Amino acid sequence: MYSVLAVLVGALITGTYGVNSGLSAHVGYVAATVMIHIAGLIGVSIVCLFRKEQAKPERLPFYYYLGGVIGVGTVYSTTYAFSNLSASLAVALGLLGQTLASITVDAVGFLGRRKYPLTVRRLPGVFLALAGVIVMAENWQANALTMLVALVGGALPTITVSINSELGLRTGAFRSTRINYITGLATALVVLAVVRPPLGPAVQGLRAAGPLLALGGGLMGIGVVTGWNTVFPHMQAFAATLLAFSGQAITGVTIDLIREGSLDIRKLVGTLVLLAGLALNALLSRPNSFAWQKTL
Repeated sequence: MYSVLAVLVGALITGTYGVNSGLSAHVGYVAATVMIHIAGLIGVSIVCLFRKEQAKPERLPFYYYLGGVIGVGTVYSTTYAFSNLSASLAVALGLLGQTLASITVDAVGFLGRRKYPLTVRRLPGVFLALAGVIVMAENWQANALTMLVALVGGALPTITVSINSELGLRTGAFRSTRINYITGLATALVVLAVVRPPLGPAVQGLRAAGPLLALGGGLMGIGVVTGWNTVFPHMQAFAATLLAFSGQAITGVTIDLIREGSLDIRKLVGTLVLLAGLALNALLSRPNSFAWQKTL
């Protein structure tokens, strides 16, 4: 069940990125981030009214509430990447960022999780995944900054998920999601107050965007955060990330097909190479794959 849910969450992640980038095109990144969090907070608050969850009576460290704050960085980075790169390349770079972050989370036992040390036999799969990104990339110099943003945007959700899932174990999956949107909205409002973009064009753009773009990203985000809160405590971080990759990669290629009306063979080959590298990583990470496993 958790494996299937991880794949579905992956597909939903890419769909959410696409909707958020569409909203940003109408109202700008800052206003879009605020709207996304408002829609998500209202939606999950309604869910919490009907779904009662038992919270453990304990005082938690402040960093358990930082998932939403980091999530704002995720929204900005992924929305920017999707707006300036092809969907498949943005997804590929995000997947590579998630790979590196999830391996790190497993290796250090982040927030008390069980440790899965980094081994040399994981490296061939990571390098093959990197080769897939290189196949998909074009005009490296012009897009270097955007590609770096996409890579960071892929790494940040792994940290956010790790924090939110631990919070979810103590407060409930939907309560944790609501806290995520509360702290995220507070952070987005601070950014809005500092940047102070003109609100008139943003309001007009919101009307032009329509309810699907205006509300879709925030509501879809509820499924993403809640789904991860459910999956992550029960699976190795890298395994959960790998399962989500298939949904993300296929959805990214599909979005490009819809946008461009044709299939770019290079992007398809790059996606397949990326997935092959991640599959190789999973295969070589099995305890009984080889007897010569060495821990770095």
